[in-house]
Amino acid sequence: DCLYDFGPGAGRFGGTIVGQGSPKQLQRKKKSLTGQYLSDQLSIPLPQERRVIYEKQGKTDVAVSPSGHWLELKGARLNNLQSVDLSIPLGAFICITGVSGSGKSSLIEETLARAVTKKLHRSKEAPGPHDALLGLEQINKAIIVDQRPLGNTPASNPATYTGVFDQIRELFSRLPDAKVRGYQPGRFSFNRSGGRCEDCEGNGQRCIEMHFLPDVWVTCETCNGKRYNQETLSVKYKGKSIADVLEMSIGEVAELFNNIPAIRRTMETLCAIGLDYLTLGQSAPTLSGGESQRVKLAAELARPSTGKTLYLLDEPTTGLHFDDIAKLLKVLNSLVELGNTVIVIEHNLDVIKTADWLVDVGPEAGSGGGQIIAAETTKKLVEHADRYQKQSTKAGSRKSAQSPLLRSYTGEILKPILASGKREKREVFDAHALGEKQAGDIDLKQVGRDAQMPWQKEGRRWHTQDHVSLSGAACQWEGAALETVIDFVENKDGFGEINWNHRSIVEVNGPVKKQGWFLHANTGDEWLLRLNFRVKRNTFKQDELRDQLALKSLDDLDELPIYGRSNRVRVKNLKGPWQEVSLTVHWQEEISTPAFMEFLETACESYLSLINHDQIKPDEIMPWKVLKQKWHLSRKGFPNNKRVVWDAALLESLFDLLEQTYPDAEIQWDSKSLVNFTRAGKKKSFLTVHTKRREGVDVTLQASPGQITLGKIADLGSEREIKTDSKGNEQARIRFTNQKQVEAKTLKQLLKSISDA
Repeated sequence: DCLYDFGPGAGRFGGTIVGQGSPKQLQRKKKSLTGQYLSDQLSIPLPQERRVIYEKQGKTDVAVSPSGHWLELKGARLNNLQSVDLSIPLGAFICITGVSGSGKSSLIEETLARAVTKKLHRSKEAPGPHDALLGLEQINKAIIVDQRPLGNTPASNPATYTGVFDQIRELFSRLPDAKVRGYQPGRFSFNRSGGRCEDCEGNGQRCIEMHFLPDVWVTCETCNGKRYNQETLSVKYKGKSIADVLEMSIGEVAELFNNIPAIRRTMETLCAIGLDYLTLGQSAPTLSGGESQRVKLAAELARPSTGKTLYLLDEPTTGLHFDDIAKLLKVLNSLVELGNTVIVIEHNLDVIKTADWLVDVGPEAGSGGGQIIAAETTKKLVEHADRYQKQSTKAGSRKSAQSPLLRSYTGEILKPILASGKREKREVFDAHALGEKQAGDIDLKQVGRDAQMPWQKEGRRWHTQDHVSLSGAACQWEGAALETVIDFVENKDGFGEINWNHRSIVEVNGPVKKQGWFLHANTGDEWLLRLNFRVKRNTFKQDELRDQLALKSLDDLDELPIYGRSNRVRVKNLKGPWQEVSLTVHWQEEISTPAFMEFLETACESYLSLINHDQIKPDEIMPWKVLKQKWHLSRKGFPNNKRVVWDAALLESLFDLLEQTYPDAEIQWDSKSLVNFTRAGKKKSFLTVHTKRREGVDVTLQASPGQITLGKIADLGSEREIKTDSKGNEQARIRFTNQKQVEAKTLKQLLKSISDA
């Protein structure tokens, strides 16, 4: 009877009543977006072309999938389903229609979705009873997208969900101010201690627990809702702190980082689907269901795509405005254009009319449903409804008709819509084009690289006078202690030039750097300078050296606000010819002693005697370069002393299989834990075997997009995963834990397909 239209836009662009009255009155309001849809000034058009086409085979029209492949579910019989067979054209936009209670959710959510996720992702939810699932080898992963919130706390927001916040934090950590303070990306996280405001734990709000009432969130008085402490907020990019970025709208953030492709891609994707008004750091519980859904879809759209993903949505238009539905369709069609498959259970005719393929379930609810009335394009479904009407009329009445056809309510309602609707080319969005390099772009890794840091200008001064700890606080240990050690070494013949060119390490080498370093002075701690010396094996004994240097434990140093009972001198023999001596110092006077100078003299002589008499043997330092294949087949080189769960014969069988499959490949055995297979004349490996993991032997295959799917390798090994790099290339990793897995016929077929490619 009366409509109130809020707007004119969403979020900060809305909040006013732009029109009110009857539907006819609202149509005359120019500012009313709803009125424009009611008056048909705006509408969701029919697509000019459907992705599923029909080809003549004899006298019959046969549907052709855009990808050439189908996903088939045979004999589904959960709840009211009457042992139905479902065929889904992969690479298309599919709508599941039918009256409420007809069996749509039983068919898609409780049977198809669970069957696919159980096979691909080892989901524990049991699917409804069915006979077979075919075509899964063409699918890489299945994702269920709903309108549930991104999270339930202020820590969840569009920035964290889409992953773009990782890249923004990386950018801030590369700024000169952050480098000087030693800030890593974690410093700019509001979920970790260090950079966040500890009073509100990075939420920007504090939770006040109320007895018998819901908890109340109030703005934190310490940070005023900024989430971070003042030290972190002092680092700025183009005048904006990390908190400022989170408080900006997505549209403003897209403009701020317009020349950073890694960030631009995600931000422009969010803008393109109508979320530019949202605040980047807006807490998840404050987002509407439709907004949450579009953020999830945008995150998918911005990721490198293999074109082999199955997306499932249950009534995604619930609570959405006409214009929101248009934006939703833009996202869904963009996903399909990348070669993915989208299946939606839907009642909304604006969505149904644009689908490539309809599966109409019914005809009625409950026991009167559970059948697939028709699985066809919209045009064919309308023709089905017409045939039913004609046959029902000939039989005298619809109720008494003895026709093999079932009534399609969807087809009947679609008929006038298809007849009168205007047709336009589908609107899609190419997120990948935004990630390509444009004029003026800066790679994320190049940010801050041109700025010369203090340790690069005056390294000695930085490490001994101006040094800042890795936590950002000024160092309290005496720089003169480091100068004492360095001056002594510089006066000794046989050492190379001192390397000051690192933020927190001063390195002393011999004349040839490959021979190994002598001293690493770690200057990044606030209270202690850590000196690590490498000398000839068995040069020092720990107890004797501790007595000689007589350094007090931290608990005995009342002047320092740090504690610990452990000894400050440690001696450890390493693999090969080396021994490492580590000690911590605060005051220069601790090492300005005859005992320390005697130790330093002995350490220098030990190191120089080792490197000058060629006592460093390659097989002691890097045995894998000498032993090669024998090293990888041995039980040496594993990261810890825990039991290796797989048998050594597994690795021998695997290498035999690989050498038989790739007789012309060049095999590189000279890495510590990786064996790389390369083609003749090529540098990049196409297959890698990781031989030194206790949990299993990992084989990684390099493949072009879509060449290997998770469905194709679902039965191989004990674990499987497929990752996509920024260029769209894929790496399929399979873990083997027993010899039977290596002997599988499907593995040989997979390896051969890679060989043929």
